[in-house]
Amino acid sequence: MRITTNMIYDRNLASMSKVSERQNTAYNQLMTGDKFSRSGEDPAGMSQKMALTKEIDLFKQYGVNGSLLENSLGHEETVLTSLNNAMLSAQTLIQKANSSAMGSEERNAIASELEGLQKQMFDLMNSKNSQGEFIFGGNQSKTQPFVKDASGNYVFQGDTGQRSIQVSPTVQIPANDSGFDLFEMVATRRTASGTSANIKVGVGDQGNFESFYRNNYDSSLASNQFTVSTQVGPPDRYEIRDSGGGLIQDGDYSAGNKIAFNGLELTLDLPAGGADQTFVLDKPKNDSVLNGMSDFLTALRDPSLSADGFQLAVADATTHMNNARTKIDRGLGELGGRMNSLEQVMGSNDGLSTLNQQARAKVSEADMYEVIAALSKEDAAMSASQLAFGKISKLTLFDYIR
Repeated sequence: MRITTNMIYDRNLASMSKVSERQNTAYNQLMTGDKFSRSGEDPAGMSQKMALTKEIDLFKQYGVNGSLLENSLGHEETVLTSLNNAMLSAQTLIQKANSSAMGSEERNAIASELEGLQKQMFDLMNSKNSQGEFIFGGNQSKTQPFVKDASGNYVFQGDTGQRSIQVSPTVQIPANDSGFDLFEMVATRRTASGTSANIKVGVGDQGNFESFYRNNYDSSLASNQFTVSTQVGPPDRYEIRDSGGGLIQDGDYSAGNKIAFNGLELTLDLPAGGADQTFVLDKPKNDSVLNGMSDFLTALRDPSLSADGFQLAVADATTHMNNARTKIDRGLGELGGRMNSLEQVMGSNDGLSTLNQQARAKVSEADMYEVIAALSKEDAAMSASQLAFGKISKLTLFDYIR
């Protein structure tokens, strides 16, 4: 085979070109820290890198979402705590007003304080978060949830929805609570009524009766009726049976004396052996805590209201406010649970994101020790190639003849 001078040049140039390409690759790896910059260099590696980068970016977004959620939950917690404090102050004033020594001036002064607390609570119920959204409007975050209509009643304009925020691939956490559940649907004082002529029904122990009511009221029945019958002795006796005829309570009977029954006080004004008497558990009602305060303010400012009527107003206001605070306490408890869940999820997200970053680094980041070693090797190879080419290029046929 005849070897020409051009062939010698071409082979040496091709060899140095390959060395130069490897040098450039090593230099790029040294400068960028990446194993490859184009998918053609490592298709499988580039595919893995892109998938892992997408996951890492997704977890960054979850981190942003988590921060927004933490802010919203913290804001709601602050508002609910302030509402709870205002309700506690209102409870104190209600009990303060429940004194026979109170004159109209003192009651009017208490009414003014209560009215101030009512306005404060109204403002708190219409609070906004840091994004300018109403916290308690449900999904109607741009609509003021509570307004006062022309009749002076407080009306809820939102809905019962909750806005949830995605904080991980599988977890969404509610960012707000509806004011309908927290402030609008507050149970009023539960009561019972006589349904026959010779029985008087009153509440002696509201707490005891509320518990009995919760456990025994059946909304599926047309009437939650109880029957009191009496029998001639000696001694005279009474029996109280439910609507199904089941005996609930019995004891000695004396006409006109109160019968204590699960917080109720039953008084029959007929002798033993008279006609059976009946009473019912009244249907449950719910109302806004703000409207409940308005009712009590009306009672405070009504000089014509009887002592018994005012006592009923105090009982209504006390129970309603107690139930409202129970709602707030439950809301705060649920918020605490969400905050704990968020903390756990964000901790898990940080761990998963770190693992993804480590996996991406293993797939796509160059080993600097290997890169420096390869660069040194290619530099040496280039120097050797250049030196060899320089010597060979000077040779002529006469050098071979000698």
